[in-house]
Amino acid sequence: MENDFNLEDRERFRINPETWLHTLLAIAGDKEKKKEAIQKIAQKTGYLPEQVEVIFATTIGILINQTRAN
Repeated sequence: MENDFNLEDRERFRINPETWLHTLLAIAGDKEKKKEAIQKIAQKTGYLPEQVEVIFATTIGILINQTRAN
């Protein structure tokens, strides 16, 4: 599966879960990078940093389950 970032075609938008999982785990493993990512996402979305952290952790959990299923 290849990443397809054509956001105009939301029905066929796909990511490579393994690639995203590896990337998010690398960010999560570096405290400074994680803090920076959380802050950027919070600023761009309007969510509180605490909410972004929950989304971040939940996304990692979902990706772990998806990659295990494959």
